[in-house]
Amino acid sequence: MGAPWMGASSLGTPVNAQSWADIGSYSSLLRRAGTQTLVAKDCPPGLFGAFHTGRNVLLLCSNNLQNDPAHVWTVLAHESAHVMQHCQQGPLLPDHLIGSALAQIAKQSLSSFQELRLYHQSQRRDEIEARLVQGLPMAEVKALFRGFCGDRLRRLAPKSSAAAGLGDG
Repeated sequence: MGAPWMGASSLGTPVNAQSWADIGSYSSLLRRAGTQTLVAKDCPPGLFGAFHTGRNVLLLCSNNLQNDPAHVWTVLAHESAHVMQHCQQGPLLPDHLIGSALAQIAKQSLSSFQELRLYHQSQRRDEIEARLVQGLPMAEVKALFRGFCGDRLRRLAPKSSAAAGLGDG
């Protein structure tokens, strides 16, 4: 992927989830790729979400999230970037674009940019990519997910009864 999605959110205000149906639709896409989305009510203060690679589970922390689809979408998009990294088995961006990604994050949200310092160096690149994705329009995040995790979507897609050999013949 790489360069084509680097500056997309600079074209205007990102179109985030406008409703809980948007959140549900994207969660369904994640589920079709084999990633379960769970909601916890007892997360530590300050934790909005997480992705557990080994269990392929995305967690949303309802006790720390605002009851607002736009806020939940930001966290869902961020954590789904980690799902994409898992599908890709590595980074989403080539090395030479990390500087541009940092500049884009700083432009989108200075606080998001500053939070990167809280992470260990070994986690920083993953978090740079996740913060970049969380600032993208919803349609673009979906397209990225389909691009990075498309193999999983095709592999886990339900087979029709005829294709599965369960037809009438």
